[in-house]
Amino acid sequence: MKPDSLWGRLERGAMAAGAVLLLTIVGISMWSALRTSGDVDKAARSFFVRSLTRDVLDAVTEAESSQRGYLLTDNPTYLAPYRDAAARLPSLLHGLSAAIPDDPELPAWRAAIDAKLGELAQTVQLATTGKRDQALADVGSGRGLRSMEQVRAIAETMTQRQRDRLVADLEHSRNGVRIVILVDLVTFLILAGLVRVVILGVQRSVTRMRTTQAALKSAHDELAARRPMLEAAVAARTADLSRANDELQRFAYIVSHDLRAPLLNIIGFTSELDGATRRLNDYVTRTMQAGGTEVPEDVRLASEEDLPEAIRFIRSSTTKMDRLINAILRLSREGRRMLTPERLDMNAVLADLVASLKHQIEEAGASIKIGPLPGLTCDRTAVDQIFSNLLENALKYNAPGRAPSIEVGGRTQLDRNGTPMAYFTVADNGRGIPERDMERIFELFRRSGVQDRPGEGIGLAHVRALVRRLGGDVACSSTPNVGSIFTVTLPLTFAAAGEL
Repeated sequence: MKPDSLWGRLERGAMAAGAVLLLTIVGISMWSALRTSGDVDKAARSFFVRSLTRDVLDAVTEAESSQRGYLLTDNPTYLAPYRDAAARLPSLLHGLSAAIPDDPELPAWRAAIDAKLGELAQTVQLATTGKRDQALADVGSGRGLRSMEQVRAIAETMTQRQRDRLVADLEHSRNGVRIVILVDLVTFLILAGLVRVVILGVQRSVTRMRTTQAALKSAHDELAARRPMLEAAVAARTADLSRANDELQRFAYIVSHDLRAPLLNIIGFTSELDGATRRLNDYVTRTMQAGGTEVPEDVRLASEEDLPEAIRFIRSSTTKMDRLINAILRLSREGRRMLTPERLDMNAVLADLVASLKHQIEEAGASIKIGPLPGLTCDRTAVDQIFSNLLENALKYNAPGRAPSIEVGGRTQLDRNGTPMAYFTVADNGRGIPERDMERIFELFRRSGVQDRPGEGIGLAHVRALVRRLGGDVACSSTPNVGSIFTVTLPLTFAAAGEL
């Protein structure tokens, strides 16, 4: 079995396994989000039942207080709260019955409340018909006190049961959050592994291309003596190089596209989880705390800290992975674009680029000077991307405490083969690049220095790929804390049209 064939099978196997795992994780995330939403609904129902139970008890207490006031003062105005509470109780009890129809304590509570209301109605009736002494004697017998104690005892039992259910539901929801965190961690590790496979594939393809280029150079040196045979060998090597490049572009596109779909699902489910968390927090703040209900400490921590922290972690991880996948996808799409050479006034091209960067330039307090530049016959989009990347990097990696100063210059000169070439320089006074990183900065996913600026390590790798496809090259010279000079070499006329 050939090593290349074995590696290809390993790549395909890893991608298939990753896809299956990601689909499984998406399913788990969906299940966890639905379960958490259900727990939140149950907790809200427990809140409602506890509040309604308290309203019923308050109404009975209010009716009893009103009755006591009337009996003690013989003032009819004290009966208004009694009548209002007695009128509200049937509606409150009906709502409670609808909310917890299967509660074992509810029938006994209704009977105790009916008994209490009957006792209150009887004493009020006696007092209003002139038998106030008899009514007071009835109250003094303790019958009303015993019935009220029974009402309160049953209410406390029901309230405690709902409190226990609330704590259980919120703990269940908290477990769901832990599952989401674990799933997100596993997802991140899997995505990191798949991206690593992509990088290894890219590096492997680059190695193959370099090997092929070396073989072509060796064949070119022997061309004079073995021209007929070597022309066939060159054609074969070129075909290999083209296939390797096509394979690399397809691989990057397929991987980034397939990874993005499950990632979008995770982002969507995270938003749903965030919405459920906000509803829970809103209910705890506006209903429980505003109503004077004591919120258990572990419930408050789960609602205000654990859930939001988990969601922030998920969003941070998925956002970073989404940027990386989008960068790979963008690079792959750009790799299939057809070149369209046209006559370019490079001074006008650079002026347009500077105008498009006006906001960044003003924000950084930067100055950009453009010297006389030679014209080109080249692909406008590719040239725009090359110089916009270089200008944006010069603005982005400025030295602390020093306003960015950027100069763009150009000249023409024949290369060693006698081909007319244009040499463009982009010089800045930024933080500079260490000597050891001078080649590293042009490698895919590699960056230099302190990572305090956003980026995926693709920009300069893309610049080098574009410049070389256009028949030129790019180089860098730099002094740390002084600045950098990027030199782009392009043929004055790019005549060949093909895929970039």
